[in-house]
Amino acid sequence: MSAESSAYAGPARRPLAEGGPVAAALLTALGLVVGVWPLSTVVQPGSWSAGATGVATTVILAGAAVRLLARRAPAWVAIPAVPVVQLIAGAIALTVFAARQLGTAWLLPTPEVWRAVDALVSAALGEIRGGVAPLASTPALAVSIAFAAGLIAVVLDLVLVPLRSPIVAAVLVSLLGAVPAIVVHHGVDPVWFIGLAIVILLFLRVRFRPTGSSRAPEEDGPAREGARTAAAAPAPTRRLPAVMIGALAIVAALVVAPLLPVSAAGISTGGGTTTLSATLNLGQDLRRPSPVTALTLITQDGTPPYLRIATLSRFDGSTWQPDRPATVPLSQGFGEVIAPDGVAVHTGKTTVRTAGIAGSWLPVPYQATGVRGETGTWNAAADNRTVVAANADAADQNYTIDTKTLVPTLDQIRAASASGSDAPAELRALPSDLPAIISDDARQVIGGATNDYDRLIALQTWFRAGFRYSLQTPVDDRFDGTNVDAVAKFLTVREGYCVHFAGAFALMARSLGMPTRIVVGYLPGTATDRRSDDGKVVFEVSSDQLHSWPEVYFSGIGWIPFEPTASRGVPTAFAAATGSGSGGDTAATTGPTPVPTSTGGTKDPKNLDVPEAGATGSATPNGLLTAPALWTMGGVVVVLLMPAALRRLQIVRRRSAARRGDAAAAWTELRAALQDLGLPAPPAESPRRRGERLVRERGVDPAAMEALVRAIERTSYAPPGSSADAGDLRAPLDAIRRALRRQVSRRDRIAAALIPRSLLGARLLAASAS
Repeated sequence: MSAESSAYAGPARRPLAEGGPVAAALLTALGLVVGVWPLSTVVQPGSWSAGATGVATTVILAGAAVRLLARRAPAWVAIPAVPVVQLIAGAIALTVFAARQLGTAWLLPTPEVWRAVDALVSAALGEIRGGVAPLASTPALAVSIAFAAGLIAVVLDLVLVPLRSPIVAAVLVSLLGAVPAIVVHHGVDPVWFIGLAIVILLFLRVRFRPTGSSRAPEEDGPAREGARTAAAAPAPTRRLPAVMIGALAIVAALVVAPLLPVSAAGISTGGGTTTLSATLNLGQDLRRPSPVTALTLITQDGTPPYLRIATLSRFDGSTWQPDRPATVPLSQGFGEVIAPDGVAVHTGKTTVRTAGIAGSWLPVPYQATGVRGETGTWNAAADNRTVVAANADAADQNYTIDTKTLVPTLDQIRAASASGSDAPAELRALPSDLPAIISDDARQVIGGATNDYDRLIALQTWFRAGFRYSLQTPVDDRFDGTNVDAVAKFLTVREGYCVHFAGAFALMARSLGMPTRIVVGYLPGTATDRRSDDGKVVFEVSSDQLHSWPEVYFSGIGWIPFEPTASRGVPTAFAAATGSGSGGDTAATTGPTPVPTSTGGTKDPKNLDVPEAGATGSATPNGLLTAPALWTMGGVVVVLLMPAALRRLQIVRRRSAARRGDAAAAWTELRAALQDLGLPAPPAESPRRRGERLVRERGVDPAAMEALVRAIERTSYAPPGSSADAGDLRAPLDAIRRALRRQVSRRDRIAAALIPRSLLGARLLAASAS
């Protein structure tokens, strides 16, 4: 019986596997990925993933490199050196990503860089407070996420390695991943729970050696190898419970996750649920490859209306901000709809049943006067006739809305003024850096129109006749946004989708002095073959019928919607009076309602806010997801190649030391080479016995082996203070390594290069001893 086997006299006292610098780097990277990945549910794909990957990878690699290079340094130097170097490396990476023009040599951070980062972080906080998920991947958000990812990587590495607090690390990763699921109504992802379970088990299973004076076993001299016993290795009987716990955790994640309930706090099941957003960030839902039913509705007169969620009036040059009107409990209603003398009023009733949506708004037609049948606590906003949650969720609602809509005649709307209305000044506000093309095109399009309504109809006709609908062109040409530069690019390219049409129309009308706002909601539904109990047609609205359209305020009449989006919806067109024109209730046929009807356009009978079949620039989800997918794959490749790169750095360092006669470095590298190739390297084996065995069993050159054994014995057993120059040991070391590589298969050689087992910790390899 060998010395190693005889050491198993009792149960192991330390059932944890011991990891080295590469294991620490890999586990930190894995924990960070699991913690940050759920951000994809609250931030749209964009440059933020590249920034987070770049900064975090730089921080993690810097930490691993410092630990490898500082193994022989005193602990009081090596341990604090890791986070210091990581912070410096992260600052450099953040400078390159966020503000390299302000950095020294485009690399080193300067005070100007930190001021720019501070401004971007402040802007991101404002976007988070004022926006609704999923947020657009703006430069401010991208820099903030990259900054946070770097700091989290430093903290996670610090908690795992020197502090040895796996529970704290597990809590940190869990909180990072849980926050997006709490604030956004998205389906529970079992894959994320599986990843979290695996990461937590690894946190608890692997312990890391402190950097510095507590050197790794493979760095110790062979004289210490014989003193170690295998009792420190995990006992075989202790491995089974960990495997069982891991399996149970994964099974629990698969079984329990789909059963988690829907709640107003933000967790919802079903990956097809659409989260209602009071912003113009509609591209992600419009590009989804498989639309789902968002809601169904029944109308009193059989004509489905547009359904609004929110209005956006404030524009700062970058984004349209959702309105925050004063609200009252929904039971108090919205107030009466007051019609000017002679303007007809159409009374309607619509019943809505939500199916695949969630969020803090109830879709309602314009102008709502009352809502009943809803569940939960809701508030009514009289200013824009919307319904906002106080403590409720739009999921699984069944409610009825009463409406009263003004229906002016053509003469009445032409006589009303938009540019001379008494609407608040903020509804006409324009940014100082408005591109000239916006106002120039507006003046050119309206030509000699003599009233505001005809001017707006000219704009509407110009958009619908001269532009093309495309979900993909804004992504390909990099103007998929709402800022003034995106609008200018849209007016040049003349291809985009509802967000671009509505934004351009609203800004052009404002340049003519008219008050405007943008509405976010749904196009009218598509008729189905189902009928209600009283025989009414049931209309279905799908997730890709999300839409946005502009409204213009006319004095005495109120907000009038327009439909500039090419091939979508129905353009606004009021009819001339056919009767006495007296006020009171009237049928919808006397003229269009302020919300376009759903009779359908010639190119799109279903009114879907998706491109026409075969149209140029038709939408696919691939264009939006290509960049983050490539960055993700690139990040995975970098993480996978980290062990190979760090092992190569280790080999170069040890070979250089062997050339200078460092026998301990040469012997350590020999032991690591054996471990990488999967060959036995028992810790209790003496250098001479190992040398004899390798010559006998592996065909190693006896002279090269004798030179290395003689050098390590002289170093290990020479009297203290004596000097023993072993000469250049790199040549015999290289000869032995080449001989060992010839003894294994090509697959083992590739595995040794890509997955060097010597970096994963000696205790994981204790079972290979013979």
